[in-house]
Amino acid sequence: MKAFPAAILLFLLLLFSSTELLAFGSIAIDERGRREAMVVNYPSQHRADDAALDECGNRHCRVVGRFANSCGAIAWSNRDDAWIWSDGFHSEGAAARAAEHRCREQTGHHCRVRALCDEGSHRHRDEWRR
Repeated sequence: MKAFPAAILLFLLLLFSSTELLAFGSIAIDERGRREAMVVNYPSQHRADDAALDECGNRHCRVVGRFANSCGAIAWSNRDDAWIWSDGFHSEGAAARAAEHRCREQTGHHCRVRALCDEGSHRHRDEWRR
């Protein structure tokens, strides 16, 4: 009878060790106040959303992008006060390129880009690009 509980324990260990844990991220912006926040590596989408709203810092902030085990980016053109975001990309570079392309397409101007990746993605880096 002792072999049965050990077999169950072994099965559960194998099952959970092969399951990839999700890391969630969110992007929040306040277009009027020129505030933004991007957070990564939260255990649930709800917690990531709450953290992004808290970091954004005022009642006008809203969540505009969500991603899990991937990357997101924000692009901003101060000439036009335009905010563009991208989410769900496999790398920081892909997310940044998508946001910058959409921003240039919308504004016709150069845009600053900030990208972040969850731990489950290829890269994890945070910087504004000029």
